[in-house]
Amino acid sequence: MNTDNLRTFLQGDGIWILTAIAVTLAIKAWRNSSWLQLFYVVGFYAVIVSMAKGQEILKPVGWFLRLFGVETGL
Repeated sequence: MNTDNLRTFLQGDGIWILTAIAVTLAIKAWRNSSWLQLFYVVGFYAVIVSMAKGQEILKPVGWFLRLFGVETGL
Protein backbone atom coordinates (compact mmCIF):
# COMPACT_ATOMS: atom_id res chain seq x y z
CA MET A 1 0.00 0.00 0.00
CA ASN A 2 1.44 3.36 -1.04
CA THR A 3 0.99 6.02 1.66
CA ASP A 4 3.44 8.59 0.34
CA ASN A 5 0.71 11.10 -0.53
CA LEU A 6 -0.87 10.80 2.91
CA ARG A 7 2.50 11.25 4.61
CA THR A 8 3.24 14.30 2.43
CA PHE A 9 -0.16 15.79 3.29
CA LEU A 10 0.33 15.23 7.02
CA GLN A 11 3.82 16.70 6.98
CA GLY A 12 2.49 19.83 5.30
CA ASP A 13 -0.74 21.64 6.04
CA GLY A 14 -2.69 18.52 6.95
CA ILE A 15 -1.29 18.51 10.47
CA TRP A 16 -2.94 21.90 11.13
CA ILE A 17 -6.32 20.56 10.04
CA LEU A 18 -5.87 17.50 12.23
CA THR A 19 -4.81 19.71 15.16
CA ALA A 20 -7.86 21.95 14.76
CA ILE A 21 -10.18 18.94 14.77
CA ALA A 22 -8.43 17.42 17.80
CA VAL A 23 -8.61 20.68 19.75
CA THR A 24 -12.30 21.06 18.96
CA LEU A 25 -13.04 17.50 20.09
CA ALA A 26 -10.89 17.91 23.21
CA ILE A 27 -12.69 21.12 24.22
CA LYS A 28 -16.05 19.44 23.67
CA ALA A 29 -15.02 16.48 25.84
CA TRP A 30 -13.62 18.84 28.51
CA ARG A 31 -16.87 20.80 28.70
CA ASN A 32 -18.89 17.60 29.02
CA SER A 33 -16.49 16.31 31.70
CA SER A 34 -16.00 13.20 29.61
CA TRP A 35 -12.47 12.40 30.72
CA LEU A 36 -12.28 9.07 28.93
CA GLN A 37 -13.25 10.70 25.63
CA LEU A 38 -10.68 13.45 26.25
CA PHE A 39 -8.03 10.80 26.87
CA TYR A 40 -8.99 9.02 23.63
CA VAL A 41 -8.84 12.23 21.57
CA VAL A 42 -5.43 13.24 22.92
CA GLY A 43 -4.08 9.70 22.61
CA PHE A 44 -5.34 9.23 19.06
CA TYR A 45 -3.92 12.61 18.06
CA ALA A 46 -0.55 11.76 19.63
CA VAL A 47 -0.34 8.44 17.76
CA ILE A 48 -1.17 9.99 14.38
CA VAL A 49 1.21 12.92 14.84
CA SER A 50 4.03 10.69 16.04
CA MET A 51 3.59 8.51 12.93
CA ALA A 52 3.57 11.57 10.67
CA LYS A 53 6.26 13.65 12.36
CA GLY A 54 8.42 10.95 13.91
CA GLN A 55 10.96 12.15 16.45
CA GLU A 56 9.96 15.80 16.09
CA ILE A 57 6.91 15.30 18.31
CA LEU A 58 8.96 13.65 21.04
CA LYS A 59 11.27 16.65 21.55
CA PRO A 60 8.57 18.88 23.13
CA VAL A 61 7.41 15.95 25.26
CA GLY A 62 10.98 15.45 26.53
CA TRP A 63 11.32 19.17 27.23
CA PHE A 64 8.05 19.18 29.19
CA LEU A 65 9.10 16.17 31.27
CA ARG A 66 12.48 17.78 32.03
CA LEU A 67 10.59 20.72 33.58
CA PHE A 68 9.45 18.30 36.27
CA GLY A 69 12.87 16.68 36.68
CA VAL A 70 12.15 13.56 34.61
CA GLU A 71 15.04 12.81 32.26
CA THR A 72 13.98 10.42 29.52
CA GLY A 73 16.68 11.07 26.93
CA LEU A 74 14.20 12.53 24.47
